[in-house]
Amino acid sequence: MKNSIPPKCYRYQMESFTGKNITRFGGAGLVRRFFDKLGIPDAMAVLGTSKRRKSDYSPAEMCLSMLYGLMMGVFRPSHMMELAADKVSQKITHLDRFPSQSTISRFLAKITVHMADHLAGVNHMFLSRVRNGFQEMKTITLDLDSHVVPVFGNQHRAKRGYNPKKPGRKSYHPILCFVGETRDCLGGHLRPGNCTNHKVKDFIKKMLHKLPDKATVRLRADSGFFSWDFLTWLGKQKIEFYVVVPQLLWVQRLILGVGTWHRIAGNRETGEILIPLDKDKKVRFVIIRKPVKKYEKPRKQLKLLNVQEELYDYQVIATNSEHPGEEVWHCYNQRACCENFIKENMYDFGLDTNVTRSWAGSRLYFELVLLAYNLMNWFKEKALGRTSRKEMARTIRWKLFWIPAKLVKIGRRVKVRLAQWWTYQDEFRHAQSALT
Repeated sequence: MKNSIPPKCYRYQMESFTGKNITRFGGAGLVRRFFDKLGIPDAMAVLGTSKRRKSDYSPAEMCLSMLYGLMMGVFRPSHMMELAADKVSQKITHLDRFPSQSTISRFLAKITVHMADHLAGVNHMFLSRVRNGFQEMKTITLDLDSHVVPVFGNQHRAKRGYNPKKPGRKSYHPILCFVGETRDCLGGHLRPGNCTNHKVKDFIKKMLHKLPDKATVRLRADSGFFSWDFLTWLGKQKIEFYVVVPQLLWVQRLILGVGTWHRIAGNRETGEILIPLDKDKKVRFVIIRKPVKKYEKPRKQLKLLNVQEELYDYQVIATNSEHPGEEVWHCYNQRACCENFIKENMYDFGLDTNVTRSWAGSRLYFELVLLAYNLMNWFKEKALGRTSRKEMARTIRWKLFWIPAKLVKIGRRVKVRLAQWWTYQDEFRHAQSALT
C-alpha cells in the first residue's frame, strides 16, 4: 500500500489566529452611508450627548452602537462583544469605539422610560420624513397584531398571562401596528404579559394621530382583538374594519342558521349574517367555508359544526364594509403579510430577546428593534429599489453586509478590500451607487 502523503500545497494547513485587519462585516459601509444620508447620528443627539468622563459613553453613542448591532444581525449584548473587538468594522462604520457587554447592561439598567419615549419620537420623525407624512396615500390600512415574549427570570413588570408556548411562565405581551401598503411599523407598545387585546383604544388613538386627517383608514386584526365594545368604537370613528370572530358556541349557532351560500373561487363558499351593533348600525359577519377532504380533520374542533355529515373549515370576519363577501375575504387575507413582519422582527431583529431586567431598558430596546426594522425596510427601497417584493433582513445581511474584508493602508489612504469571489457584487455596487 502506497504511503498517502498529501500534496505540498495541502501539507501545512494548521489554523492559527494571526490574521490582522480582517472582518466579516465588510458591507457595513452601506449601513453607514444609509445612516448618514438619513441623518441618524444627528437625530440620536436628542437622547443626550453629555457624559461624566471622557471614557464614558453618551446615551446617543450607546443607542447608535446598538442600532448598528441590530442592523448587522447581532442582538444580544453578549454577542455584541464581537463588534467591540472588531476594530475594522468600527473604522468602516466611523465609530470611534464600541461598548462592551457590561457597559451595555449597565446603561440599560439605569436609564428612564423617558429615553424610550424620545427614541419612539425619533422613529416617528423619520417615518414621517421618509413617507412624507403619508400625505400621498388616500387609503391607509392598519394591521394590528400582538406577540408573547416569554422571560426567563424576574424581569420588571413581567406577568403571567396568555402564553401558548410556555404556559405559566412570565412574559411580555407587546402590541404592534403596521401599515399594510408600505410594510412600515407605525408604532408599538410593550405591555406586561397579563394584558389583553380588548383594551387597545388608546393605542389606536395614538396611531391615528400619526396619520393625516383626510386619509381613509382601514383596520385588520385577528380574533384576539374581537369585542363588541371595540367594534362599536371603530364604527363611531368611521374606520372600516375587518376583524376575525372567534368561533365560540354562539357563533357556531349563527353559522348553522345560514341558509344561503355563494360559491367563490378556490372551492369555497361564503355566507352572511347581519347583527345589530348599535341603535342605527349593524355589523356583517362574513362566513367563509371550505370542505374538508375525506381523510382529513378540520383545523378546529368545533362542537356544533363537526357533527355534520359534510365537514368544513370555517372563517368568520366581522366588517362594516359594503364589499361582497369574496372581496372581504381577499382583503383580510392580505393581512397574512403582517405575520411575516412579526417573524422578521422576532428572528431578524431580536424582538423576543430579553436583554435586561429593567422595564425602562426593555422599553428602550423594544423601540430600537422597531427603528431597526423600519430602517431595514427603507434600505430595501432606497438602496435596492425594491418596493413590492422584498427579501427578509437575514437575506440582505447575507448578501450585502456579511462580506469578508480586509483593511489595507495605501500611502495615506485606507481602503477596504472585499472578497474577490463574492457572488453578489453587482447588487452591492447597485446599493453603493444609490447611497453615494
